Amino acid sequence: MTLHSLINDHLEKLLPPSEGPHAPLFEAARYSLLLPGKRLRPQLLLQVLEAYGIPVEEGLDAAAALEMIHTYSLIHDDLPCMDDDDLRRGKPSLHKVYDEGQAVLAGDFLLTYAFEVLAKSSAPREVITIFARAAGGHGMIGGQVIDLLSEGKEIDWDTLKQMYLGKTAALFSAALEAGAVIAGASLEDQAALKEAGDYYGIAFQIRDDILDETGTEEAMGKPVGSDTANRKATALTLFGRARAGALAQTFMDEAISILPEGVSI
Repeated sequence: MTLHSLINDHLEKLLPPSEGPHAPLFEAARYSLLLPGKRLRPQLLLQVLEAYGIPVEEGLDAAAALEMIHTYSLIHDDLPCMDDDDLRRGKPSLHKVYDEGQAVLAGDFLLTYAFEVLAKSSAPREVITIFARAAGGHGMIGGQVIDLLSEGKEIDWDTLKQMYLGKTAALFSAALEAGAVIAGASLEDQAALKEAGDYYGIAFQIRDDILDETGTEEAMGKPVGSDTANRKATALTLFGRARAGALAQTFMDEAISILPEGVSI
């Protein structure tokens, strides 16, 4: 069975349908969580375990929790008060299927449930700290704040890089670092994988910015051109397409160069 299938099966197992007056909350959360996605972040975590010869089953709870945190962020990003996108992973965004209030609560639920799953798992307690830090004010949420405050403004590269490190790279970095911690890797390898995740995440976001201008809605599973519509500050607005593409490749090459031997992304 592929890592992708293992992750999907585990997500289904961890979040079955519920009964009672609060059942719509679980329906909404399942709608977004179980939509077909790439599962990049949890797969990276499990790939690290494979590289160190650790059974991937030892990291499934952590991988699933990471996907729940990511999905919560997508639900909230799509809300009218944020990016106001109507399509996600090829399907209507959660707030278009349910109302906005239910979308907010479903996102909140997935975030809190992720840490319940982690707390009950066999993963080292350090993984909880890694995920909390990555999702918090100095990570994903902090990066999203910069994103919102920068709409319609010219910002410098240092500010844009901090935004990318927070809103995108933080969870990639957490995936690789957590995998190293679960695998019992050396502190040097943990630090290298954390740094590689930062570089990988910046490259990923720059390429996503480019695809928002050059891709298609069918291929991406979400609206294209929304960065321009929302007057977002991106690598394209700062450098132009050609230089942004070259910068993305530079960061990807740097990520690969510092990976410990045997680990691939």
